[in-house]
Amino acid sequence: MANDKLVLHPQDPWAILHDPALLLEALRSRGLIGGSFGWHGENHYAAGPRFGELVRFKRFAEPEGRELHVSLSETAEDPAFLGATSTQPPHCPACRGIFSDWRAQLLAWRREDHRRRWTCARCGKGVEVHQLDWAHTGGLARYSLDLWGIRQSAAIPSAELLSLLERVTLEEWNYFYHWLGTDPARRVQSRVQPS
Repeated sequence: MANDKLVLHPQDPWAILHDPALLLEALRSRGLIGGSFGWHGENHYAAGPRFGELVRFKRFAEPEGRELHVSLSETAEDPAFLGATSTQPPHCPACRGIFSDWRAQLLAWRREDHRRRWTCARCGKGVEVHQLDWAHTGGLARYSLDLWGIRQSAAIPSAELLSLLERVTLEEWNYFYHWLGTDPARRVQSRVQPS
């Protein structure tokens, strides 16, 4: 099974999932997930009958069904950085400046018990971590819904799926692509326009 995934997470990095069973049942009844199975010691779920409607694939980008599956992470004590090798530096929401020192700022934020505001080198504004624009290449959260087998930029969550997540968890959601590969051809291939 592929290691690429589309990661959905609450916009608020401190959000906790109060009732995982309720969320899983909502995802099952809406058709995103099917039966459960063990994968690397964790509980995963097969793609449900409406997976392809709730996740909008770009033309020529839909993977084989056996690659698609879903997992829900347990809520961690503190927010964690969920990015991967494909993560790009975040942008300042005020001036669109790039946080080229994002790794150092992330470490300082962790050391200071997640209270530190990130400082934009371009405009000098202090920014809360949840305000950073990662351009769908990274994020911070205490839990996530991982849609496995989706290559970088190959699909986006539908408005229906995001609305369901918000309604069940009472949190706004965001997403990013978790990609461990380094093959530049995959980036070009993923730029195919939506159908």
